[in-house]
Amino acid sequence: MGPYDISPEVTALIAVGILALLTRWVFRSPRRRSGRPVDASDSPELGLLTVIASGVPRTDALRHRAVLGESDIRSSMSRRRDGTMDVLVFHGDADRARLLLGP
Repeated sequence: MGPYDISPEVTALIAVGILALLTRWVFRSPRRRSGRPVDASDSPELGLLTVIASGVPRTDALRHRAVLGESDIRSSMSRRRDGTMDVLVFHGDADRARLLLGP
């Protein structure tokens, strides 16, 4: 045995350690968690969604969603930094949703 010979057990432990580090890196969460919510109305790109009610209290947002749901319009809510809510619908349903909810 030379001065640089290591046992197979040590080699296996090193390999397992390297694999553990690699799996933590590969499977980590893709989102950064900044700790502060993002306002949907401030976002330049919402994908398929449109904000139809912005800055409403949670109870009003739930009421809006109930009205929309009764008309078969799918909706979601997004919490703003100030604690109020935004109500979002798909682009194709936005005009009809605005008519249902009124001014």
